[in-house]
Amino acid sequence: MVEIVKIDEKLWKESINRAMPIFNNENVEMGILTLAPGERSPKEGFSIHPNSEEYAYVLEGEIIFCTDEKCYTLKEGDLMYNSKGTPHYTENKSEKIAKILWAVSPPL
Repeated sequence: MVEIVKIDEKLWKESINRAMPIFNNENVEMGILTLAPGERSPKEGFSIHPNSEEYAYVLEGEIIFCTDEKCYTLKEGDLMYNSKGTPHYTENKSEKIAKILWAVSPPL
């Protein structure tokens, strides 16, 4: 089965500064996270997905991806994998908007 997902311009613009799910089925959930300069997700603490593996692809900009053990700088074109249950957050310390395509499996 093939499923095509189209995102209209209004929906894309409304996604600024929040994670926007764009696809969800029984196997995977995908979305786009747009972070403004200086923004962090979540705003405090860590995000933890105890049962889901996560992948993120940086579409635009540069981000800092931190676990409870280490921080990584990711830029446009980088792909990241985060294993189940790893506490993490994403932060945009740059002066430009950052956009990240993310996928978790199984869905949250």
